[in-house]
Formats: sequence, structure tokens, C-alpha cells
Amino acid sequence: MIRQPTPMARLLAWHRAALTGVPMAIHEEEPHCGWFKTRLVKGGPFVPASITIQRDVDENGELASDERLICEVNGARRDPVKTWLSICKNPISRAEHRDLQDLQCRHPQMAATHVPIRLRAGQIRP
Repeated sequence: MIRQPTPMARLLAWHRAALTGVPMAIHEEEPHCGWFKTRLVKGGPFVPASITIQRDVDENGELASDERLICEVNGARRDPVKTWLSICKNPISRAEHRDLQDLQCRHPQMAATHVPIRLRAGQIRP
């Protein structure tokens, strides 16, 4: 039996629909691939989060093992199922995800992710 990798369009279908504002069903045990933002503490700055797929493909383009979801929140690996409900409500584009990572590098107060932050309008700009 040939085991083909799941196409990227299918993996990102939920995320793309969520970005367009279509109300998407959220099931606790069904994380979907995409880019998100979340807060680690109430009132803290947003941090980047993502769910991607990891897969091993042989020279024929067939899956050599099962596909696995990988979740990262602020650069740290997390269980995608346990993290899903805390990140799924804030999908962002891949560009916004990169901008959020860059913002943390440029502004030390944005890197203090476990402390509430009070920003005035215009204080931090991308």
C-alpha cells in the first residue's frame, strides 16, 4: 500500500479558513497546522505559536513513518493536543508570526513573556 504525505493545502485548510473569518469548529483533541499567537500570562505580551507536521519521506516520495504534529510556543516544544485550545482562537499569517518573533528580539519588554505588560499607543511599533 502506498502511503502518500498529506498535501500542505489540506494540512493548512483549517488555518486558511480561520484567517478569512469563517467560523471554524474547534475540537479539543484535533489540533490543526498553522501559525498562532497567544499569551503565556494574563496581560502579558503575545508570543508566537505554531503547529507543523513532521514526516519522513523516502526516495519514492512515500511516507516512511507516521506523520507527527509538532507544536512550538515561544520557541519551546509543547504537546499539540494540550496546547491546541489555548492557541486556536488567535490564528495569524506566517508573516505576522515572523514579525512577532522579530518584535521580541528588538524590544526587551516583549521578551519578558511571563510578566504583564502595559503599553501605550505608539510605544512599540513593528
